[in-house]
Amino acid sequence: MAVSRHIWHCGAGLPGDVLIADLRAYRYAPHFHDAWSIGAIEHGRCTFTVHGQAHAASEGDLVVIAPGQVHTGGTSAAPLTYRMAYIDAQWFDDHARALFADGARLPGPVITAPGLCAQWLAALTPDPIPDPARRERLSAALFGLLAAHAAASDPALTDAPDVCALLRERMAADPSCAPDLEALAQAQDRHRTTLVKQFARRYGLPPQAWLRNWRVARARVLLRDGLPLAQAAHAVGFADQAHLTRVFKQVYGSTPGVLQRAGASHTL
Repeated sequence: MAVSRHIWHCGAGLPGDVLIADLRAYRYAPHFHDAWSIGAIEHGRCTFTVHGQAHAASEGDLVVIAPGQVHTGGTSAAPLTYRMAYIDAQWFDDHARALFADGARLPGPVITAPGLCAQWLAALTPDPIPDPARRERLSAALFGLLAAHAAASDPALTDAPDVCALLRERMAADPSCAPDLEALAQAQDRHRTTLVKQFARRYGLPPQAWLRNWRVARARVLLRDGLPLAQAAHAVGFADQAHLTRVFKQVYGSTPGVLQRAGASHTL
């Protein structure tokens, strides 16, 4: 697969991370992010999956994946260039509520909109620009995307408070936890295997895989805030920093060290 060379851009004044990465060694394991993943295809065509369904995006398309949606990274046998932003959910919601009182949802995961794609490519340029200017470009691009393609959120579309939702809430609240699935299943008068399958159908990954991914997402936040790698690994429940590094690369396509170096070189 031929792809562009990529870097992390982690400016202190940005609403998230800009990923421009060399993904040739990327393992395309199913994963999710705790942020909105918005990518602009500059050249070529890629294929990927979202919740097990196959999709394709080409030059001029935007790829939009909501927080928590399990997906695989884009693959291509031909030259491919794209740029990806991970937009913090709260920053996204602030923009959405400026246009929709109860927030907004976007269609996806592929939106064909060459004009908007060009706007996002400009916002995600690898050229060095001040963080305030990049933030302004990202804000304008997000407003443009929401105004053209978003619909009002439906407050009724929330998880019912069943055992799967409760398990997810427990793991999200404490990523270092190790939930006793056997005990939880027995308390709900069901088999452990049934609970695991029901959780995977709803959230895209079995509980342990979901928790491992969530730990990486939380570690990314700690690393952006300057916590050393070993401490971040311990805080979210990884056995050591080597384990965190392996899973981090599966999810983000770069090692934590690349993220840390980018954050150190792009501060206000």
